[in-house]
Amino acid sequence: MGQVKQAIIEVEDFVAGCLQQGRTLNQTIRDARESAAAKLNPYLDDADLIEDEYYQFRGQEWDRYLLTH
Repeated sequence: MGQVKQAIIEVEDFVAGCLQQGRTLNQTIRDARESAAAKLNPYLDDADLIEDEYYQFRGQEWDRYLLTH
């Protein structure tokens, strides 16, 4: 169970990094699939999971924006 949780955390970190770089959803999915880490982490090849994490982070960014403006 610990390995699965670690793999999901790696996906979250990857998506967060892509968002910080200004990557789009499609770029993030492609980058995840092409990354060296995808060979060790099958969750990086799951487009649905990447999309869910992407929009979750985007929603958090929007919430922070609304709180500051």
